[in-house]
Amino acid sequence: MRRDTDGRDRGFRARRRVAVAAMILLAVAAPAIGADPEPTATPRPNDLGDVSGASRDDVARALRKVHHKYGEHAVQIETQLLLNAMRNGSLRATAVSVPGIAAYGDKQYLGFDVETGLIFDSTTRDERARIEMLWTTILVPTFERLTELRLPSDGIRVALHHHHRPYRSVDELRATIDQPGTPEEIDFYVLTPDVTDLVYKRLTAETLIAKARVTVDGAERTVPTLVGPPTEPGPP
Repeated sequence: MRRDTDGRDRGFRARRRVAVAAMILLAVAAPAIGADPEPTATPRPNDLGDVSGASRDDVARALRKVHHKYGEHAVQIETQLLLNAMRNGSLRATAVSVPGIAAYGDKQYLGFDVETGLIFDSTTRDERARIEMLWTTILVPTFERLTELRLPSDGIRVALHHHHRPYRSVDELRATIDQPGTPEEIDFYVLTPDVTDLVYKRLTAETLIAKARVTVDGAERTVPTLVGPPTEPGPP
């Protein structure tokens, strides 16, 4: 199949270019690992000459707003969520936003909404497998990049949006990318002290997920431990 003559695939590549532009801009704003905490720098146009002006301005404006309202660690989390979604099997458009602070139970959580671009194979990745893969490939690496965590909330909520449907190979999935299947949202609510304990290795990823609150399309789930999470959303 010649994808360069397929309008559907051209649209897919265009969406990916926008996502990559956002990823580059966010990466410029992220603090370096192990560096002394400093205010997150606003991306400069000459850092990103290959990024279109509209994309650069929009993302830089969004980053400044997040940094001003919620601090540098919120920007770092936003950055890493996007990067980790894109490097772990994303095939569709990827994006991240920070809608603000909201209550869940008796705690206040700063929210991060992530369009992961992932499509899980529903035949081999059931709900539990999807929860575990998202936790181990997106949430945990994001937390592990932090050196500390200061936020104007009790914790963070990460809402991960994706789809699931049966497919036998990535090639088959690419050929029908405009039929992503059933949408699903998995939310993780994690308290700031628990993330700090993971950063300082007082907790493991396995024990942290048992302390987190997890919902699937709004319904709470219990994840007492991790049971061999997959590292890919479906077959190769």
